[in-house]
Amino acid sequence: MSSLRSLVAGIASNDRLGPLMASTGIGRGLVQRVAGGDAPADAMASIHDLADSGRFVSLERHWGAESSADLDSVVADYESMIGLLGSAGIGSIAEIVVPSAFLMVPRGPEALNEVCAIARDDGVGILVTTGASDEVDSCLAAVRRQRAIGRDVGIGLQASLRRTERDCADIGGRVRLVKEAVPSALSDSGRFDHSIEVDKAYVRCAKALLARGDSVEPSFATQDPRLVEIVQALSGRYLREKGSYEFAMYLGRAEHLQQRLVESGERVRVFVPFGPEWFGRLVGGLAKRPSGLASAVRAFLPGA
Repeated sequence: MSSLRSLVAGIASNDRLGPLMASTGIGRGLVQRVAGGDAPADAMASIHDLADSGRFVSLERHWGAESSADLDSVVADYESMIGLLGSAGIGSIAEIVVPSAFLMVPRGPEALNEVCAIARDDGVGILVTTGASDEVDSCLAAVRRQRAIGRDVGIGLQASLRRTERDCADIGGRVRLVKEAVPSALSDSGRFDHSIEVDKAYVRCAKALLARGDSVEPSFATQDPRLVEIVQALSGRYLREKGSYEFAMYLGRAEHLQQRLVESGERVRVFVPFGPEWFGRLVGGLAKRPSGLASAVRAFLPGA
């Protein structure tokens, strides 16, 4: 691991930095630009702002280290967030992101069933993300079980996994395509090794999703203007109307691109991390992709 990666990983694992930033007047303003905050209620201001601007939201309560994960508190936060969204009448613009780690612990599948049932009552979507390549099948199976009983559950797939192009040609419904999940398993033999391979795989997967017509509702998670342009060109080739697919981006990142897309009629969903360990979730990805550090820093700067 490079010295920069080591530094960023160390920052991400420091559980005092996030609360320290949020405890100061200036820090609170900065935090609100990139995260929802510690508690579900803290995120509502950002959610309302996004809704007012015509954007959709994707909410993840960070899971944290598996050894310290508290399933009950995570489920309670999910349910609280769903209740707040329903009470505000904005459940239809929101989805709750459930990471694969949620399903890998005892009672995880049962807890997912509980969360999905509550989300359905308030019109909130659920998206299950995938982790290592050997976890994908169990995640897909969990999603299919929920869909079989009429619940709105999507799946997040990673272009960095060699199997994903096949999965994109098979799974229907809501599918989010990301380059790579965070954090990732560096030793995962089922992944592409180089970023150029991942970019090419992303385009192949985008083609596979868009070519399937109404059987798939694709969501493309990227802030890369080049990939955005490619997806738009492919959507035209496959006669996909704006609104039949979406782009997903981080809160406070690529704001000008988000605004331009919304103004052009594209559907944009914004990822809002929240929960006690939101800081580690937000920064952790930079340990894997430190090239994104500059854009992350810009997110903290007014007018960026």
